[in-house]
Amino acid sequence: MGEYTLNKTKNKKGIGESPFFVMIVLALGVFMTGIDAYIFIPALPTLTKDLNTSYALVSWTLTVLMLFMTAVMPLAGKLSDVFGRKKLYIIGVTTFIIGSFTASFSWNIYVLIVSMAIQGIGAGIVLPSALSTMNDAAHKDQRGKTMGVLMAMSSLAMIIGPNIGGFLIQNFGWRTIFYVNIPIGILAAIMALKFKESHGETNPHIDYVGSLLLIGTIATMLVALVRVQTLPFTDITVFPLFIAAIVLFISLIRYEKHVSEPILDIPLLKKGKILSLNLAILLTGLATFTAFTYVPTFAQMVLNMDVQNSGLLLTPLSITVLITSILGGVLLDKFGAKRMLLLGSPILSAGLLGLAYYVTDSITLSVCLVLIGIGMGFTTSAFQVLMMSFIPRDEEGTGVGVLNTFKGIGGTIGPLTGSFFLGAALSGTITFGHAFNNLFLFGTAVSIIAIILLFIVVMMDRADESTIIGSESVAGK
Repeated sequence: MGEYTLNKTKNKKGIGESPFFVMIVLALGVFMTGIDAYIFIPALPTLTKDLNTSYALVSWTLTVLMLFMTAVMPLAGKLSDVFGRKKLYIIGVTTFIIGSFTASFSWNIYVLIVSMAIQGIGAGIVLPSALSTMNDAAHKDQRGKTMGVLMAMSSLAMIIGPNIGGFLIQNFGWRTIFYVNIPIGILAAIMALKFKESHGETNPHIDYVGSLLLIGTIATMLVALVRVQTLPFTDITVFPLFIAAIVLFISLIRYEKHVSEPILDIPLLKKGKILSLNLAILLTGLATFTAFTYVPTFAQMVLNMDVQNSGLLLTPLSITVLITSILGGVLLDKFGAKRMLLLGSPILSAGLLGLAYYVTDSITLSVCLVLIGIGMGFTTSAFQVLMMSFIPRDEEGTGVGVLNTFKGIGGTIGPLTGSFFLGAALSGTITFGHAFNNLFLFGTAVSIIAIILLFIVVMMDRADESTIIGSESVAGK
């Protein structure tokens, strides 16, 4: 009896090892980082007056948030593999809280920009450590559901963020929007202390030089793309940034080939299915963000809708993504990541094509946005799960960090790309109707290229599986 009780106690898992508990805690962190940008958007006009600054400088707040978040993810993923996912998650949440706190006390725009950069670093740490932690905690047949819930948090933030932000700004002032993150973050950090620590690699070597080169490459390229929106390419503050980004990227590739534990595993990325998957998520992000970033503008300029109603048009998209992210996670466990990607991506492309040719009023526009939302919901978790199935378990954090960096680059370039199409309309060369038609067609074409890459991923993976089976058969003989 005593021996039975002892064994039962040993086998009993604490709350920190419960997949449901882990999912709730990680969802808090992902929601906290996701809501920040959306709750902040309504404050932009107010900030120009309260901080006595220009709209151009105010827009840099969101730019640096995205820039630092995208740039830091590969390093954060590597650090979570080496030093532990629990530690990195808590560090990321704490960093984000510090950024929120300093942002609320900003006395000028420069302090606010630095604070948003700190938030970006925190967000860039939270996402890869959260995804790899969830993958470790969840049972194999539940990973799709749990990943779906985490991904749905971003959609929930998109739905309620602007509404909460508008209410707080109007009634209590813009500084209060940052107070929302602080209690959520403190709760997430305290609850995460219950987690059982999980590691990837045991080799403590960190490629700091490679990390700096990678961060420098991404940051310089994104800043150049932001600058070229308002200045000609030949401007002395623009083209040197593109040149610097190219030089840094070449230096990164050359350096990483001679490092034992590189931040950017070149041999891994050279594998066709992994490279194709990363390019597919980049192009999917590029196509999606190029299109729906400008949907409210399209509604105002082409469908002649007012500002308030045009902003509400994104609600069907957000709600659809929220629902289908969770549903897609359930289906992912049943049918697998590859099938979900091949199902969701064509639906997304159909929605983008509909924007180009079939939108005549708010109803047809909402139908197209619902299709895009279904495509996004079905594919978001599938990308993450498939990437983690392609790489060794001890490098999951690094792999997820790289994948989401590609996604972040696509999402950052998307809105910038759209501005080029609208520039032709603003100059009077073509009408706004034709400009938006070209923009949505561009998004459709890019998404179709992503589908082709996903088919390549599936075929290469099947070929690899056949090779493994063949090798096992030979060994058996």
